[in-house]
Amino acid sequence: MKNTLKITFLLVMLLITSCGSDKDTIRISTLEGLQAAKQLAMTSFGADLEVYRLEFYSKEDLNSDLGSITIKYLKDGKLFSRRYTTKTNYAEATLEDEKLLNDAFQKKFHIKNAQGKLKISDLDVDAIFSNVNKGVVLIEEEMEIDNYQVREYYVEVDTKTNKISSDFEIHVTEPNNETIEGRNIVTNFYEVEFKVDENGELTIKG
Repeated sequence: MKNTLKITFLLVMLLITSCGSDKDTIRISTLEGLQAAKQLAMTSFGADLEVYRLEFYSKEDLNSDLGSITIKYLKDGKLFSRRYTTKTNYAEATLEDEKLLNDAFQKKFHIKNAQGKLKISDLDVDAIFSNVNKGVVLIEEEMEIDNYQVREYYVEVDTKTNKISSDFEIHVTEPNNETIEGRNIVTNFYEVEFKVDENGELTIKG
């Protein structure tokens, strides 16, 4: 494999009796899912809330189902975070109260670097979806893909230019990647991390 693709090889064991899909599931690997995730963020936190960082996480490895949305923002000279967690088989969806980041992140340096502002309503999910697709294309240049899932996607706003940069992680499997051990399916997969700079240039992190 060419050294332009730096990936992490992992194993995961999944129970055959894993929970089924839900008609209300939001998948952050699709444009429709990203649009729904944005709408959920606007409903939960406020469409006009200005954030300097927004994070989408999936529920687990090898899964694009939205697990949580975390935002970070500056208010009254202090840095806060807030998280929405989606419903699971064991717990209802929850919207946490805002939390003041710990004292280590309230220093002038961190506050100075958290001045970027993006209204949640202005989040460009088309750009996110495009970046994911570009990432998949890069992977396909190096290996055959059977399946891919978006594990996480972060958006950060530059404190000086207000331009957007992103980091995200894709999990991919090759064909014939599974073996059965008892009641478990053992799946081999690769973890690929990407960075998108303020100019929209996408690179594989390594």
